[in-house]
Amino acid sequence: MAGSTGPTRSSVTRGRRLAVLGLLLAAALLLLTPAGSAQAAGDEGMDSFVAVYDLQPDGSMKVTETITWRFPSGEQRHGIFRNIVVRMGWNDEENRYRYFDLTDVAVSSPTGAPDEFRVSDNGASEEIRIGSADQLTSGTQVYTVSYTLHDVLNPITADGKPAPDSSQAATVELYYNVFGTNETTARDRVSITVNAPTGSTQVACYQGVSRSDTPCQATSGDPARFSAAGLTSGDAMSVLASYPASAFGDVRADVREGDSGASIGSDAAPAANAAAWAGAVGAPVLALAVMGALVWTRGRDERYADLTPGLSPAYGTGATGDGTPAAATVRGGSSTVAVQFQPPKGVQPGMVGTIIDETANPIDVSATVIDLAVRGFIRIEESDGGGGVFSRTDWTLTRLAPPADERLLPYERQLLDGIFSSRGDAVRLSELKNTFASTLKRIQSGMYEEVVTRGWFRSSPQTQRGAWQGLGLVIAVLGGLMLFYGRPAISAILGGSFGGGVALGVGLVVAGIIVWVLGGRMAAKTAEGSAVLAQSLGFKEYLTTAEAGQIEFDEASNIFSRYLPYAVVFGVADRWARTFADVAKAAEAANRPLVMPTWYVWSGNAFPDFTSIADGVDSFSTTSTGTFTSTPGSSGSSGFSGGGGFSGGGGGGSSSGSW
Repeated sequence: MAGSTGPTRSSVTRGRRLAVLGLLLAAALLLLTPAGSAQAAGDEGMDSFVAVYDLQPDGSMKVTETITWRFPSGEQRHGIFRNIVVRMGWNDEENRYRYFDLTDVAVSSPTGAPDEFRVSDNGASEEIRIGSADQLTSGTQVYTVSYTLHDVLNPITADGKPAPDSSQAATVELYYNVFGTNETTARDRVSITVNAPTGSTQVACYQGVSRSDTPCQATSGDPARFSAAGLTSGDAMSVLASYPASAFGDVRADVREGDSGASIGSDAAPAANAAAWAGAVGAPVLALAVMGALVWTRGRDERYADLTPGLSPAYGTGATGDGTPAAATVRGGSSTVAVQFQPPKGVQPGMVGTIIDETANPIDVSATVIDLAVRGFIRIEESDGGGGVFSRTDWTLTRLAPPADERLLPYERQLLDGIFSSRGDAVRLSELKNTFASTLKRIQSGMYEEVVTRGWFRSSPQTQRGAWQGLGLVIAVLGGLMLFYGRPAISAILGGSFGGGVALGVGLVVAGIIVWVLGGRMAAKTAEGSAVLAQSLGFKEYLTTAEAGQIEFDEASNIFSRYLPYAVVFGVADRWARTFADVAKAAEAANRPLVMPTWYVWSGNAFPDFTSIADGVDSFSTTSTGTFTSTPGSSGSSGFSGGGGFSGGGGGGSSSGSW
């Protein structure tokens, strides 16, 4: 046999754990990655940026942006983002900032690009991230983005100074940064139209680096129009339009207490913000310290202090009241594994699989089915899948009369009953597809109960892991809720904004990941469990190193069948089959041919040999693992968030990028 194609127990376990860990790590990395970090590509940019600003009598501005975005040639991206500045300093006054509330966000794509979006607070900016983490787009795409910015207009007195409100103003001005100097995307053509309750009396437009007075095109009237071309990385663009104050209602700036860059709101916010930052740093540190101590004191396996690995102290004299050996134990440490020529006495393949990685994997259940066949409870017979020439092999499982000298463990009886109880004494493996998953969970639960009954664990390893990893997920979810919902709620209470909530949310997510990862190491074996583990690993060593000359012909057939389920658990069925192929050749040469097993019926067109049987068993274990776990399909979707921004010379501002 060229090699085993079936899932090894380690690949199944690692796959499940790494999948969950991967999801958590990806979420944390996305939350920590600033939007501005999107790498620039040589040919990426905006073919055009067309915006319409509709000024309202209350001083707000309804914005509609039509962006024609050119993605890098030959590359795919998820979408784009827009950072809209909503906080900026106020007249150089310390601990005060001006706030532009962003509402009514909507996004669409006339060209059919993914137009899902998420709005998130990032210090001085609100980010509108457009696209889907599950979909990619490329080429040139058009996005239409609309939103409302409140309290954008400036009331100005007759002598050109800021007025407290429009009642004391002669004119009202829009002085707005279409782009800030932190805009790194090239913009080939920019066109801005400003509609207002009345025509503009004076207009101006500026482009270039910070505080540049380089003019761009500006036309007064109703509407006012502005345009620029060839804006490159770092070029800002600001528009200025003046209107009679009488055309507007109560216009005034929304000025708040706090730091615009840190998103601190009212007088109460700085203390809350500082506490949130302390929690953001302290939560991961505390999680690491507490979980590290628990793993060291409770999560490491026990072992017998003065015994060779794999040996247990004698029962009887000195034993405790519950029958467990009274012997000195220690936690942790490494031990040398000695080769064992037999599996641990009275330990079935499924139990060996569970003790190795502390998980009752589906492959352990598949190996148990094979073991039950070897022991005479089942016959496994290859059969036609029923799909013609290209059909896949199926297997018929037939329940046999139980051997008189064999005893079933509770989880083994659950397995037999689960396969046959409602289907008679013969069932095709394919008939279990999409119906066996709930039964599988009960069998796995029974396997965990068995390892506790045997004294290998003080409680179910699944329960131990699940409790701690569940706590980690709860902490991470709380962090996510803080990121997306906590900040607006606290901002409403404090009357300002609360940037520390973002940091606290990220800190909780990281703390949750730490608890989840280290919680997976809290399923500690007892000293007796460690002894059985050493015996099991020693037996694996034998299966992977055994030579044909070490096996007696008289025992060969029996040994092949008895040990094959263990080889499936260890993922070395191919190596075990090659060994017995050599044994069979030697026996044939000695005119003492081996008897082929009868518990597995091969459907090949030639006489079966050990390799073909092991091939079939390996294929059966692969297929049955998928069959046992299969459930009816489902679908879902996901979203995305993260980023940052800065402002230019006027009020507000924006920057863009792709992700």
